Amino acid sequence: MAYNVAFNIGNILKDLNIQLKAAMGDALDATARNAQSEWQQAVYRAHGISMDYKDRYANSVKVTVDKNNLTARIFSDDPLATPIETGMPARDMKMALNTSIKVRTAKQGPHAGQRYLIIPFRANSPGHNALAPDMPSSVYKQASQLTKSTSTLLSMRRSGLNASNIKTRGPLMTMRSAYNWGSRLNGPDIPKRFKGMVRFETSSGKQTSSKFLTFRVMGEWSKGWIQPARPAQFLVKGVAEHSQDVLAFNISNAIASAAGV
Repeated sequence: MAYNVAFNIGNILKDLNIQLKAAMGDALDATARNAQSEWQQAVYRAHGISMDYKDRYANSVKVTVDKNNLTARIFSDDPLATPIETGMPARDMKMALNTSIKVRTAKQGPHAGQRYLIIPFRANSPGHNALAPDMPSSVYKQASQLTKSTSTLLSMRRSGLNASNIKTRGPLMTMRSAYNWGSRLNGPDIPKRFKGMVRFETSSGKQTSSKFLTFRVMGEWSKGWIQPARPAQFLVKGVAEHSQDVLAFNISNAIASAAGV
């Protein structure tokens, strides 16, 4: 008769592997969702981006987690992400005269036959200067008292591109707005960039609000109109670097938890 002492840790390892994989899957999921949240928060902390763009970019950040294969992906496929992340070089805005369907052609005067665009510029209330200048309090006080302007009619006009509609073969047409103009902001104490500003009411329900616009003409004859370069924000890079540290910490805790340490 043979006598022996035997050990079999296969079942222990099997149970430990199951517990470890589950713990690591939870750690991966927590890290991925934390990275998504950090990315979105970084978007809202970024400077020089309008709130509309921030909302759009933040909402585009998605996360997918596969606990079975222990993989996760946090991503945005919105084209808006690229100019925010990597920046934009300076560009000549007059190039739009070659492509914008809204372009017009001067009928008379010294610039007859030349193309131009009427471009609206929004001015923000004091303290809100994302992608548009905010007004000094003294200017805002006067602007908020302007008689409101309203849009009264939408009609069609021929585009100044002198192109044809590829479907109808007729002239290329575009929308034209008509307005009832209220009062305009003027006076010797008004900075040049705010002169001629008008107020449109944008109230909804019980909430009262206004939109303040100035309109400028950009023609082939115009000087300037160079949009400054926008610096890269590199939001994803910062989130990715920090998330690696978070992942290492969470995985260490997962291993310790599965081992009962």
